[in-house]
Amino acid sequence: MQERLNMLKAATAAGRAHIGIWCSLASALTTEIVAGSGADWVLIDGEHSPNHLRSIMAQLQVMGGFDSEAVVRLPSDDPNLIKQALDIGARSLMIPNVRTADQARAIVAAMTYAPGGFRGFSVGHRANGFGRIAGYHAKAREQQLLAVQIEDELGVANAAEIAAVDGVDVLFVGPGDLSTNMGAMGNPGAAHVQEAISSVRQAATAAAKASGILAPAKADADRYLAEGFTMVAVGSDLGLLARGSDALIALFNQ
Repeated sequence: MQERLNMLKAATAAGRAHIGIWCSLASALTTEIVAGSGADWVLIDGEHSPNHLRSIMAQLQVMGGFDSEAVVRLPSDDPNLIKQALDIGARSLMIPNVRTADQARAIVAAMTYAPGGFRGFSVGHRANGFGRIAGYHAKAREQQLLAVQIEDELGVANAAEIAAVDGVDVLFVGPGDLSTNMGAMGNPGAAHVQEAISSVRQAATAAAKASGILAPAKADADRYLAEGFTMVAVGSDLGLLARGSDALIALFNQ
């Protein structure tokens, strides 16, 4: 048995754009529907959604039937959460609010078995096919992707140092938190916020790393893709359901 190639990691490393959809409804059924759309990657949100370890695992299981790469966003950089997520089969992680290179190095170490890191060793778990993937432990990092979110001014200021950390694959801008933390709540289009977003992308590019962003408005997504962002989320299951149901009812209330 062999581990499937991480096509998101391969694509972003090669500078090819990959389009994703956020899954915030904590449902394996809705995640299965979204994964069937043909999205290149699907994010299972563990930060701002009512997900827990078992619900994340259930979503990873249904995504196993699709080519789309599952990305799990954890609520923090807690190494115990990282260990558990990796063991249940998440190999692409997004960690929110990364502010310094030292923090990024600690996250990489939590994802890495000794001697390079301190990920806890288990002989058999879902990530290694319950012991069926030969050589998994020695090669575990090869198919792992780490996207660190830049969400405040300190993270922006340290973006170049964070991007330079070996093991960081993507600098992913969180426009909602970033705009809020820069005094422009709900307005990521503000000039000073856009300047910060652009500087993060430039820092990633200079370090030969990928950059990503959440951009549910198509005009924004098109612009970010044209600027060089390659890991771009263009919507969410929650947003699609809410806006779709709003639009449907509005047709009958005119």
